[in-house]
Amino acid sequence: MSRKSAVSEVRGVLLPLQSGQLLLPHMMLSEVIGYRAPRNNPEGAPEWLLGVIEWRRVPVPLVSYEILVGGAPDVEIGQRARIAICHTLNDYSGRPYTGILLRSIPRLVRVTEELIAPIGRQDQDRGMVARQVWVGGQEAWIPDLDLLEKGVAECLDQGESFAVV
Repeated sequence: MSRKSAVSEVRGVLLPLQSGQLLLPHMMLSEVIGYRAPRNNPEGAPEWLLGVIEWRRVPVPLVSYEILVGGAPDVEIGQRARIAICHTLNDYSGRPYTGILLRSIPRLVRVTEELIAPIGRQDQDRGMVARQVWVGGQEAWIPDLDLLEKGVAECLDQGESFAVV
C-alpha cells in the first residue's frame, strides 16, 4: 500500500438502525454492548433520549437516532439489539460517552474518495444528521455528533440527576 493511499483511507463503521445506518469514523466507537434497558430519563426529555445506562461504572445517555431522524417513537428492540458506546467530541458537562441504540452488530467499512459520495437530494430536515452519503454502494447518514452532544447536555442538565439509579 502506498503512503498516499494509506492517508486517503479512513476506517469507518456502519451502525445499523431500523430504517437506515450511521457512518462514523471507527475511532469514535469505544465498544458495542448488548442491549440493556435505560433508566433515569429526565422529566420532559425528548423521545429520542431513551434514558441513561451504566457502562463501566460511568452513566451514559442512550439515544435513538431512529427517532431523531423522524422515525416512529415506538422503536422495536429486537433480540439482536446492541448499544454503540461512542466517544464524545467535546466535554459537555463531563460526559465522555454517548450510547446509540442499534438494530444489530455494526460492521467495519473502508472509506476512500472513490467509495464515498454525497447524496445530492435534500429530503426533509433530518435534524442531527450532518450529511447523507453513499458509501460502498449503501446509503448512510453522517451524524452531527457535536449537535447531538449539545442536545443531550441540555436535556440532562434540565433534569435533577444524571446518576444511574
